[in-house]
Amino acid sequence: MDVRDMKGNPGIWEKLSWADLSTKEKELWTLLGWEADKWDRNEAPPSTDKFWDDLNFQERKAAEGLGFTEKIWNNFEDE
Repeated sequence: MDVRDMKGNPGIWEKLSWADLSTKEKELWTLLGWEADKWDRNEAPPSTDKFWDDLNFQERKAAEGLGFTEKIWNNFEDE
């Protein structure tokens, strides 16, 4: 498995520990500013406070690689 299909439900990521993520998923989340310790404590990086249009190219590509669209990203509330 490279990247799991979140099927439009970004809440699936919150149910996983960093250890549960594939190498590719870790790579993409790292591009968005996440690290293992922050992930497991749910300490969100600055990218999570950005709207889609404010993500830089690298962040947007990482988000797309994880299955996010502009609509999903802008409407997702981290729990």
